[in-house]
Amino acid sequence: MRGKLDFKNMDLGNLQIYSIVENSFKVDGGAMFGVVPKILWQKYISADKDNFITLDINLLLVKSKDKNILIDTGIGDALTKRQKEMFGIEKPSNLDGSLRDMSLSPEDIDIVILSHLHADHSGGVIKLDKDGKKVPHFPNAKHYAQKREWEDAINPDERTSATYLTENPMLLKENNLVELVDGEKEIIKGMKISSSHGHTPGHQIVFIDGGKEKIIYAADIIPTTAHLRAAYVAGVDLYPRETMQAKKEIIKKCISESWMLALDHDVNTKLCRLRQEDGRVVFEKVEFE
Repeated sequence: MRGKLDFKNMDLGNLQIYSIVENSFKVDGGAMFGVVPKILWQKYISADKDNFITLDINLLLVKSKDKNILIDTGIGDALTKRQKEMFGIEKPSNLDGSLRDMSLSPEDIDIVILSHLHADHSGGVIKLDKDGKKVPHFPNAKHYAQKREWEDAINPDERTSATYLTENPMLLKENNLVELVDGEKEIIKGMKISSSHGHTPGHQIVFIDGGKEKIIYAADIIPTTAHLRAAYVAGVDLYPRETMQAKKEIIKKCISESWMLALDHDVNTKLCRLRQEDGRVVFEKVEFE
């Protein structure tokens, strides 16, 4: 049986956006909050007896007049049993089922934007065919990633090798499905990507401006509402001070320019508005239809 499908949509004006819960996973709580002690972070996210917390993998699908754009692909269904155990995956991916419910297929995706190439964000670029062979999941899509992120993903070191599935991006390259970006690039009118660094040196964020409403997909710079606090930075972030700086800039932009913030791993809040209240940043949950 397929896992619960979770997609909802919102009209941004010139763009239609859909929120998809691709899967959920379990991760060590300390890995998600770094130097912040458990006595503080557990006020916002509860952990089990083994200190693991459950997070969702939240993707965005953007529809323009003539393009279908997927932002991140989730963990996918091409993991080995050992990899599923390592990443805390207990269910099949919801992505293809969600696309079907939107009357779309993987072949209908024109563009894939990858915030970075960690497994929980890019594992879904690959699927297994009927013979169990790895093939591109979105064969007609151009996949956008930062050049620095690409270089790190295909040349991982002792610290990063567990987070990258190096074979996957190489398969995309072999099929001429990759476009590497160095910094900022407009993908279509109303959508651009920009390098943020921090979580990884090549991490990027996505700005979506439909004219009527605007959304920032900050990916792992601000994965949950708990991470709106400056010091709450994941222990796996390679450059935590850069994450903190990028976070402050994103929050400031959301408050001063009325951008909504999409959260890539929050279980309860997929989209929110931010405001300053008594010197603190507070959020208001925004519901998709």
